[in-house]
Amino acid sequence: MTIKQPVSATNDTPGKVEKVVCDCDLLWSMAHQFTYLRLSDKVADNEYSLINLFSARAKRIAATYARFYLETEDGGDPDKLGRYYWMALGAFASKTVACLLDAWQLESMYLVGAKTVPRGLGQGNLWLYTDIAASHWLYNNHPENFKEGMMCETKRDANKLEEAVKNITFDMPWASESIGTINNFKPSSYIIKGFDLVKDIEAESSKQNRRNIQLDQLLVIADHEQLEVLQPLIYDNPDFAWWADFQRMKGLKDLSPLAHKWVQKAAPTYQLTFTHACDIDDADLKSVAPDDLIIEDEQSRMDWIGEAADIFHGLMKTRNDYMTQELRTIASWVNSPDAALVY
Repeated sequence: MTIKQPVSATNDTPGKVEKVVCDCDLLWSMAHQFTYLRLSDKVADNEYSLINLFSARAKRIAATYARFYLETEDGGDPDKLGRYYWMALGAFASKTVACLLDAWQLESMYLVGAKTVPRGLGQGNLWLYTDIAASHWLYNNHPENFKEGMMCETKRDANKLEEAVKNITFDMPWASESIGTINNFKPSSYIIKGFDLVKDIEAESSKQNRRNIQLDQLLVIADHEQLEVLQPLIYDNPDFAWWADFQRMKGLKDLSPLAHKWVQKAAPTYQLTFTHACDIDDADLKSVAPDDLIIEDEQSRMDWIGEAADIFHGLMKTRNDYMTQELRTIASWVNSPDAALVY
């Protein structure tokens, strides 16, 4: 799958006059083009192809989130560092997805044909990124037309993208089952509230009040991420839910402790580590899911995410230099390589 030319307000034919209407559809098309190109490699002049390795996509996504938080992405403003608070947590979360996709358990499942879980992780991460990174790009680069001006925030519609961008968007992996499921990218009340809080963070001068707003912003964007995107995309998938239930297999423990132990060993651990590495010995730098987590149940999952958010929020205060350096390391993955052989 390739895009042969970017959306542009110019043309390369001398003397030719093109009428370009700069409206919200064009701005959203530019935002979507950004998300696609970030996950693509250049294969020829003005021709790009989406990378295929799920874990490499997850690393580039993590890098993009980190770059938005660090204000090093196009349109960023270092004086406003901290306004995109969810993006910092999102960088660690997408790094975790990359680690899971590289784990021997999931690679083995994929190789033997049990593709539901790795594909679900790949699908959810890809379309959440397309949804949320495009919003941040537009706010970063055209804040005057995000909530004010042309008021583009609420005018996002996958069906109204510029033709070239619409074609590649609808040709992306899982597009046919994903775009409609997430309501053609129409913003939820959570994402709208999240960007209201971004503006509040920008305007707040009190350090403590700013931290309080940051946590509110993180949690409301997490509601959008989990309830409006990932829940309908992957967790409501009956096949994904079956595999999640199989992993738990609480009844098997009574029938055969040895078999239950094998199943648990073969399943990756649900945890969020606040490091660029996949795991770390320091218990203060990780959030491990409780034993009774039902990953596909939104309330069970959100309870754990709330606990992880509290740990993250504390670390951002007490170990800010460390967390910032870890995010800078993740941000350097922006060109993570594809693989010649993709499982």
